[in-house]
Amino acid sequence: MPGRAPASLSRTLARALAPRFALLLLAVVAARVGRLAEHRLPASIGESVDDALGDVLAAALVAVLVLVVAPRTRALTAGLVAFGLCATVELLRLTPLPGSLAERWPALAPVLDPAFSAAGLLWSAVGAAVGVAAGVAVVRAVSRSTSRGRRAGGSHHT
Repeated sequence: MPGRAPASLSRTLARALAPRFALLLLAVVAARVGRLAEHRLPASIGESVDDALGDVLAAALVAVLVLVVAPRTRALTAGLVAFGLCATVELLRLTPLPGSLAERWPALAPVLDPAFSAAGLLWSAVGAAVGVAAGVAVVRAVSRSTSRGRRAGGSHHT
């Protein structure tokens, strides 16, 4: 019997961590797509499309990170938190704070662009919804996969 506890514990741990790892992978993909879009989109597409895509991907990333940090969070709550954080950043652009923070810490400059955009609020809402939808889909797929593996792997244990 002593050999069963570690195997059971490792399966339980894998089932618990698999959704978080999948969400982290989704977050990395969202961040990478954002960086690629920032540097690889043709200039002919236009700055407004680039800005909109950046807002959508940033909010999607935040939504996925909310699900990573608090995996039992309801989808609506995660979306609202993500939108709230992104809207706060967008509204802060109406103040001199982003410019002064970006001067002090240049690494924050891409996040704290001082130019406010009302459309950015809309795109942040879209991105939060997309991020939550993608996050929920990934968690469900991983959960189904790990539960199938548990049934298949666990069927020979009595």
